[in-house]
Amino acid sequence: MTLFDRIDTPGCGCDTSDLAATLLPVDTALNRGLALVDPLTATEDLPLHQANGRVLARPVKARADLPRFDNSGMDGYALRLTDLNGTKTLPVCGTSAASDAPQPLPAGTAMRIFTGAPVPAGADTVVMQEWTTRTGNMVTFEKRPQTGSNIRRQGEDQRANATVLTAGQRLNARHLAICAGAGHGSVSVVCKPKIALLMTGDELIAPGAEATGGAIWDVNTPLLTSVLSDVADISFVYQVPDSFDAMIDAIKSAAQDVDLVITSGGVSVGDRDHVKPALNLLGAETAVSGVAIKPGKPITLSRLGRVPIISLPGNPLSAYVTWQVFGNPMLNKLCGLTEAVPPRRLVRAQTELRHKPGRCEYRPARFCGMDHSGLEVVECPSATHSGHLGPMAQADGLVLIPGDIDKTATGDLLEFMPF
Repeated sequence: MTLFDRIDTPGCGCDTSDLAATLLPVDTALNRGLALVDPLTATEDLPLHQANGRVLARPVKARADLPRFDNSGMDGYALRLTDLNGTKTLPVCGTSAASDAPQPLPAGTAMRIFTGAPVPAGADTVVMQEWTTRTGNMVTFEKRPQTGSNIRRQGEDQRANATVLTAGQRLNARHLAICAGAGHGSVSVVCKPKIALLMTGDELIAPGAEATGGAIWDVNTPLLTSVLSDVADISFVYQVPDSFDAMIDAIKSAAQDVDLVITSGGVSVGDRDHVKPALNLLGAETAVSGVAIKPGKPITLSRLGRVPIISLPGNPLSAYVTWQVFGNPMLNKLCGLTEAVPPRRLVRAQTELRHKPGRCEYRPARFCGMDHSGLEVVECPSATHSGHLGPMAQADGLVLIPGDIDKTATGDLLEFMPF
């Protein structure tokens, strides 16, 4: 078996390109973006059924041993194994079922027992019923087990007061099951961040509306609201006119009432791209203004007062890629996640991929099988087009093509970021 190291941070090679003087490498830009974010401190207690997807604010400790008592892992018979010395048949004395508190086991007898039921005092082994024959009140044991067989010991899963979950994890069904097993009906979680979405582009109209002239259906609003809805409270979504004054007012107003501002579009250098000039006039601290990445080069990361501002490009694929690479880790840190940057893994390229050197490229990729060693194989389109939605809809994630190469060969290992 070949063991590959876990990939926790992006590496792109774009810092070796000629663009490095004006565009930041991905890893540098990400670190600068993360430095703009201070984790939220407000918490709330939620019942387990409402806590899925939330970030744990305080460790969870077991309220008791788990299991709380020795119990049977099988339907069968509990006995002292030494009582089978010289005989294969014992009288049956009582039954232990789930929720029972059985009497101690008399010497020289066996007790009928069911899965999960308490093991009676004195018994040291449970024999599965498939190894027995019951005749009236007597049971014959066809096979002799090992001492201690089929008994789940008290505390073998977790001990009372042991930490079963540490703070800073995003809770899922498995975590909530652990909390329930540890005796908790509620958990302390970080309050959801409040987010404002500022969408730019006079050409945008609502999806489903009648499109005339140069109108374009708005893709980024449903895209961003869907990725945010489970982990944040979207305070408002505002369609900002393509006006410098309107952009100033929108950013200034939004930053007063939320924990994070996300803008979409208007972040390049055209006459109607007002995001960066507005940030400058408002005195925002701009940590990132352009990254050696394809797609999404204009991505801008800043902070106004205490509020981080993530300014995404307007093209849908560019917006989604830069959200995955920069926005999602920044939101994770804001929410209090210990591991803000999701881990990546290695996959194999199904075919040769050509690439223009200079910027690292995140290209949509779809799983198409496994290689002989069990490593996932992915296929990618021949090129990345920032305005194309088809490849994104079909993809399982993004592969990274380093910025300092012009192609990858069939079978090459590539870093993969799952959606």
